[in-house]
Amino acid sequence: MTFLKKIKAGALQYVLVISVIIAIIIVAFISLVYLQQRMNIKHQFTKEVIAAVQLSFESLKQQKVRYNLKTPIHFYDNETAVTTLIKKHWGIFDLAIGNSKVGNEFFQKIGLLGVQKSQRDALYLKDNNNALVLVGKTKITGAVSLPKQGVKSGNIAGVSFYGDPLINSTRKASTRSLPQIQNIEFVKDFYQNHVTDKIKNMELEDGVKLHQSFTKNTGLYAANKPILLKNISLSGNIVVSSKTAIVVEASANLEDIILIAPKIRIEKNTTGNFQAIAKKSIEVASGCTLHYPTALILLNENDHSLQALSRDEQEREEIHISKNTLVKGMVVYCSDNNTSSYKTQIQIDDSAVVQGEVYCAKNLALQGSVFGSVYTNHFIVKKSGGVYVNHLYNAIINAKKLPIQYVGLLIENESNSVAKWLN
Repeated sequence: MTFLKKIKAGALQYVLVISVIIAIIIVAFISLVYLQQRMNIKHQFTKEVIAAVQLSFESLKQQKVRYNLKTPIHFYDNETAVTTLIKKHWGIFDLAIGNSKVGNEFFQKIGLLGVQKSQRDALYLKDNNNALVLVGKTKITGAVSLPKQGVKSGNIAGVSFYGDPLINSTRKASTRSLPQIQNIEFVKDFYQNHVTDKIKNMELEDGVKLHQSFTKNTGLYAANKPILLKNISLSGNIVVSSKTAIVVEASANLEDIILIAPKIRIEKNTTGNFQAIAKKSIEVASGCTLHYPTALILLNENDHSLQALSRDEQEREEIHISKNTLVKGMVVYCSDNNTSSYKTQIQIDDSAVVQGEVYCAKNLALQGSVFGSVYTNHFIVKKSGGVYVNHLYNAIINAKKLPIQYVGLLIENESNSVAKWLN
């Protein structure tokens, strides 16, 4: 009997071990199923927040969003899904911050906004009752809007027009005004009033590397004296402002920031992308590569401080892009002054290239190339002691060389698209 009892106890122990193992397997299986369900829900929520943020930026193409107002947007029936969009100004661009949250999942994207066109014209020449005159190896590729006098060939210092035909593309009639830049009034105000309660004062020193997120207050370095940027790295939500002048050396690494000063000079061989907003002059030396989306903006208003300058200084009131320089973005000259003169407001030297848009409310001296669109009041050529109005001499304008992905000036009532994703 004792022997039989021992066998039963061992069998019971064996059954208990098997039961525990089975229980562990069942619990592990249930936990795995639960974890998989949680991961599926998490994955679904992650997909929803990413898709919602992307859709919020797409919605900018169909609807207007008010500035500086957190706008709720609903894409799903899920009541726990919260998506908001905030649109702000950032220099001549707009900036949007899209947020989405579902459960514990959160996603955010920040985009620099402009206008994307499926079809860009090569030239809009304001109708000032003067024909466009082509001389030398000038070539225009793309649709054009011209004064009612049209286009003809000409001669400067014995050089005639070598092309045939004059313009091989669609021609439309221009008006007595240029297309308007939607947010130019903000840019003018921003030049004067960029110091607000939503800034964080910063100090700059040699060798410093600073990045400021666009979700935080704007970093500002301001000075009354000239500012020299060299051996420095600045990126993001930063404004550098001087009451007199800013000089950028090739050793400076600038990305997405804004420079504000009466005079701004970009030294030889500088690379980077930024916005430069000035009231007197912007000088870009030779050998520079300013990446997309760069903006060079000169605002000439009826400013008494500028009128007090000497005649020689006033004549240098221009944007000058030197030889062998590439600017990817926009070059803009705006003026409230209605007086006419033969001064040059934007000078693009031969072998200089602007890939994007050139907008000139006065006189544009184009000797280099624009791969994109030109909007101008007048062209001007100064050669052999003479001044030739609405002449183009050895100039290239080619809208077809501008990538379709290009997003630029907020012209008239066009909708927003993303020029660049920011962080």
